Amino acid sequence: MIRISRFCLSALFFLALVSSIAGDLTGGDAPVQVSQPEKADSKPSVKKADPFDQLTIEEKWIFEPSDQRLDIFYDLEVMLASQLGETGSGQKLDQATRVPADEIEALREWAKGELNRAESFIFERKWDEAIKVTEAGIKKLQPRVGDDSTIFQITDKMKRYKVQAEEAKIFEEAQSKFDALGLRVEGILWSPTGSLAVISGEPRARAINERVKDCVIINIDTNRVDFLFHYNRRRFEFQRYVGEDATSKKPGQTK
Repeated sequence: MIRISRFCLSALFFLALVSSIAGDLTGGDAPVQVSQPEKADSKPSVKKADPFDQLTIEEKWIFEPSDQRLDIFYDLEVMLASQLGETGSGQKLDQATRVPADEIEALREWAKGELNRAESFIFERKWDEAIKVTEAGIKKLQPRVGDDSTIFQITDKMKRYKVQAEEAKIFEEAQSKFDALGLRVEGILWSPTGSLAVISGEPRARAINERVKDCVIINIDTNRVDFLFHYNRRRFEFQRYVGEDATSKKPGQTK
């Protein structure tokens, strides 16, 4: 009992000491609560909605090209105006640099005359003259085909006449070389299994796909033999009828 009483006294003494020290630290006064002043009544501020706030960061991004960068999108009209400049009245210089109507009319009349010359040379089978006229006409008219529809049409006809004259010229040259071979068909040995052609100067009758001088027989009819002849890296087909002389044809004549 004596030990318990001493322990209780010691505990009470310790509690009293702690309370005394706490009172000294706080000054012995109770904590004071500071009241906040009431705010005046005011309407809540509403933030104005910005339509761009709903965009993503990528959509708000603005492309700023670097210096000396060529943009793939350009205005050709503005570019030409910056290069050529403008007149005082605001009209662009490209309108002033157009070919005058009088010059176009003169060029059109000249082209018609050259076209008539080329046609006459072709009708007369003068291939060299026709080629020269069409080449000169095309060279002069080609830069102006976009200025006038008539000039465009005449230039296109001249190109066709030039090709026609060149083809006819090389055909006649090949035919002249073929005629110089002096091939003459003396007769045809007709057979349903394979006919033979009797050609002057040949030791025996020839069949299809056999060579005769510089030619190859490609067909034997009842009264005609067809030959394949090579000239100037091109292939031509010529015919010889039975008993026909090589000199009996006119230049360009096929039958």
